[in-house]
Amino acid sequence: MVYRKFLRLLIPARCPGCGGAAEYGFCEGCGNEFERVELPCPGCGRVRPVADCPRADGGWSIAGVVAPFRYTEPLQGYVQSLKFAGRRSLGWALGALLASHVAGSPRWRDVNALVAVPLHRKRFIARGYNQAIEIARPVSAALRIPLLVARVARTRATAAQTELLAAQRRANLRGAFTVSRDLAGLHLAIIDDVMTTGATVNALALELARAGAKSVCVWAVARSL
Repeated sequence: MVYRKFLRLLIPARCPGCGGAAEYGFCEGCGNEFERVELPCPGCGRVRPVADCPRADGGWSIAGVVAPFRYTEPLQGYVQSLKFAGRRSLGWALGALLASHVAGSPRWRDVNALVAVPLHRKRFIARGYNQAIEIARPVSAALRIPLLVARVARTRATAAQTELLAAQRRANLRGAFTVSRDLAGLHLAIIDDVMTTGATVNALALELARAGAKSVCVWAVARSL
């Protein structure tokens, strides 16, 4: 497979989990420790049957979701280390993991370009990088899909989403993103680390659609259920 050949060039041949040899990203043993989302809803990524699918209440701008893993340990620890402990290289391994699962889904072939969820400038300066971009880069290289970064921005610093209810998350994100580029006719995939309620990616998807995107789906490493 093409994506495997690219990942061999991009990813060090050492597993970030155990340090052992790995063809790309995590070794098979460490990868098998990540809990899969069984029978995911293709529209929202939650386990079916979904009692409160966000598509039901209107305003859902996402065409589909690929989020193969539950946001539980040990995967949760790797994501947290990428975001808050400066382990930037984990982005490559997590991106390789995501790329391998997206490649197994027939829907990815319609995607023309990728968009990583942007960070506000203050948070980007504090962290030194955007974890979503670090994950998106190996996905872009592996699947040969361009990554769009310029003129897609988070222009309003929002409160942390962690402690907010779903309705509060949606309100918190109104007007948070701006897209100032022509996306007419493109089928896009938003790349993120974890999808929780979907409020963040949905707010971004709405702005991408307003800029002309024909469809917007989400590819995330993990789903918080």
